[in-house]
Amino acid sequence: MKTRCPHFFRNAAAFAVLLLALTANIFTQPQYYNFTGGTANNAFPFNTLPASGKTIQTLYLPGAFTTPTPAPGGNIIKFYVQSVSTVSATFTQLTIKMGQTTDTDLPTAAWYTGAMTTVFDQSNYTMSPTADQFIGITLTTPFNYDPTKSLVVEITQCGYTGTGFGVRNTSLSGVKRHAGPLSATNCPHPYGNSSAITTHTGVDIAPPTVPCSYSWSTNTSGVTGLLQAVSAPSSTVCWVAGATATVRKTTDGGSTWTNANPNPGVINGDVYNIWALDANNALLTTSPGATFIYRTTNGGTNWTQVFTQAGGFIDAIVMTNATTGYAYGDPVSARWSLWKTTDGGATWDSTGMYLPQAASEAGWNNAMCVIGNNIWFGTNNTKVYRSTNGGATGSWTGVTTTGNVSTYGVWFTSATNGLCVGTIVQKTTDGGATWVNAGTPGGTGNMTSVGGNGDYYWLSRGNNIYGSSDFGATWTAGGYTGTQALWGTSITTGSPCLAGWSVGATGTVVELNGVPVAVNDPTSNIPTAYKLEQNYPNPFNPTTSITFAMPVAGNVELKVYDLLGKEVASLVSGNLTAGTHVVPFDASVLASGVYIYKITAGSFIDSKKMVLIK
Repeated sequence: MKTRCPHFFRNAAAFAVLLLALTANIFTQPQYYNFTGGTANNAFPFNTLPASGKTIQTLYLPGAFTTPTPAPGGNIIKFYVQSVSTVSATFTQLTIKMGQTTDTDLPTAAWYTGAMTTVFDQSNYTMSPTADQFIGITLTTPFNYDPTKSLVVEITQCGYTGTGFGVRNTSLSGVKRHAGPLSATNCPHPYGNSSAITTHTGVDIAPPTVPCSYSWSTNTSGVTGLLQAVSAPSSTVCWVAGATATVRKTTDGGSTWTNANPNPGVINGDVYNIWALDANNALLTTSPGATFIYRTTNGGTNWTQVFTQAGGFIDAIVMTNATTGYAYGDPVSARWSLWKTTDGGATWDSTGMYLPQAASEAGWNNAMCVIGNNIWFGTNNTKVYRSTNGGATGSWTGVTTTGNVSTYGVWFTSATNGLCVGTIVQKTTDGGATWVNAGTPGGTGNMTSVGGNGDYYWLSRGNNIYGSSDFGATWTAGGYTGTQALWGTSITTGSPCLAGWSVGATGTVVELNGVPVAVNDPTSNIPTAYKLEQNYPNPFNPTTSITFAMPVAGNVELKVYDLLGKEVASLVSGNLTAGTHVVPFDASVLASGVYIYKITAGSFIDSKKMVLIK
């Protein structure tokens, strides 16, 4: 059994900054999409003849991007379509525009003429999709997406060389798509026809661009044993686990922690890694002699053993969506233990995932990250293994990490940008093909965990947490200095700031707290009185914005309660400058109903009702 228990962190689904690629040849599953599969397809806009270019407009209904979970509000930074075939084409003057409307259909016989933002514009752009896979285009200008409104996307290309490709689609009702006529030879193209077709489309969404100040505070976990694994699928839900089959869970953002293994006897041994999809579905692994994976679908009330391997040691489990996931473990019989599930973790298969062991190398607890088909995991052999093809045999490369014999932590916030930690911090901007030294945090000893979102990263070193807001270039004390060693860190999206937890010895749980700083704050027009506005939109699903005014700087608390008076979200807790502040609120994890939001700023106290309708 391993005695070294490094880290864990949350697969972020949200990228904050991505560099524009000149070609779109990385095939990854979107963070959120509407449909996939099927056989229906359409030539617009990437496979129309003659190859003189075409235009389409497509309307996506409110909340259209629901898989694997409903898309939150934020900045769309990457746009995907599902290709019919494996081809390559270079398009001239490829332009994408986006807009939002309260309409649920396009005009019946004319182009949509509402406000549109140009989010992508390239004179020559190569796309090389794989059949029935999503192919993405990184936007040059992120688009602020409100999931309560319809999204209108306009794509224009003025010709191409090579072989164009069709796009998978589904027919709805009404008017969801406009297209330029097939006979058009000019660019942009005149209106041609309309239909109920909607393309199979996905998006990557980064958190809203809100400056935040971060600190860490201690939660009361309710246990005193070692905690060495943590997984936060959202800002309100987090699971932690550790010694003697201990599993704890919060569903209220860390205010209370409950026993998530209340019927003991199934899970055997210490928990080294846990992965949670939401408040109900989670997987964890133990290795008391043999290695095991356990699964719950009812919030931890019951656990089922779904995997075992004699002589093995599973280090990490990562689910990329509700059905697909990966696990990696120490080599058995000179072969790395690599496994995949396509049924939500109910069964696991290693077919076609062969990777031979080099010498006596092994892995580290929790040291794996997965984004789409890209997989990375750490070793004790001065290397990080990477696959760009879902772990398939022959797709693995062991990339040297000179200076880090043991890579205890590996984390990526995009398919290209990631950090690994051990003795030093190293970074990559090419998907792990090369690693270079990054900035140096304070403290001494090995760094045991790292997690992040966008350019923000946090790592644990001994009893301390260090943070970086510039992709590891510089590090500062992250706001927490404790007395117990920390072993795991999980960072997730929040509203409006990032959220996360870190865990360690003697039941230690510390929470990342973000406070928006000068959010939409016109300092040249300081309000003369305190005021709390009605949230907008209202009713909403699942995001809304709350605006309040402060005539002077001071401490502010903005919290959301249900009708029984239970706190369900803390949106602001800290000092803010004078001005008008706008705070987004994401209620994805809450049930439909009436909620009350309350502000306390000095002697000013006010509250209002809002209605969530799902």
